Amino acid sequence: MVSRTFGLARFCALLVAATLMAGTSVRAGDNEDWCFADQEKTLDEALAGCTALIDGGKLSKDKLATAYANRCLAHTERNESDLAIADCTQSIALDPSDADAYAQRGEAYCHKGDIDHCVTDFDEAMRIDPNDTSFVYLRGVARADAGDADGGIADLTKAIEQDPGTAAAYVRRGRIYEAEGDKARAAADYRSALKIDPYDETAKQHLEAFSK
Repeated sequence: MVSRTFGLARFCALLVAATLMAGTSVRAGDNEDWCFADQEKTLDEALAGCTALIDGGKLSKDKLATAYANRCLAHTERNESDLAIADCTQSIALDPSDADAYAQRGEAYCHKGDIDHCVTDFDEAMRIDPNDTSFVYLRGVARADAGDADGGIADLTKAIEQDPGTAAAYVRRGRIYEAEGDKARAAADYRSALKIDPYDETAKQHLEAFSK
């Protein structure tokens, strides 16, 4: 796997923002900045900004696809899986080559508990962009979060094989093992994570808890 921060952080560069509070005026151009700019913002702001642009009907096809994908992410973060799936489906219809949109929709399917569609979408993301090895990690996390422990372990093991230097994959797999009652494997994964990143607080805390 690529050695960068994984999980939803991968998509946070896409996350968008806007604030449409009652009685708040909007400056010209703010919606586009809120929707596409990489800056700190709330989920409500993200939804409002992209919705204003989508409803405005003035975006190019490429930007419209991105606006739908970004709104899909915000809905996913709010656990609004059906809305997220609908938006990512719109994005994919506009740009079928966007691997991230497939991966984001896959995550939304997993949040909904639809493992089959989750895996199918991540498979398509991997087919479109086989060089982005973070997808298998993301799928593993999504499957684990959806209750598919075996699938999560399988994906995270593959992620570790692709990039043994990714501490996050060891930590996430360790947490699954721990939840399954396999403390030996969990502890081994936490130790592996700390060899890579001695400052990983999650691995430290879980490992220390075993000795209490």
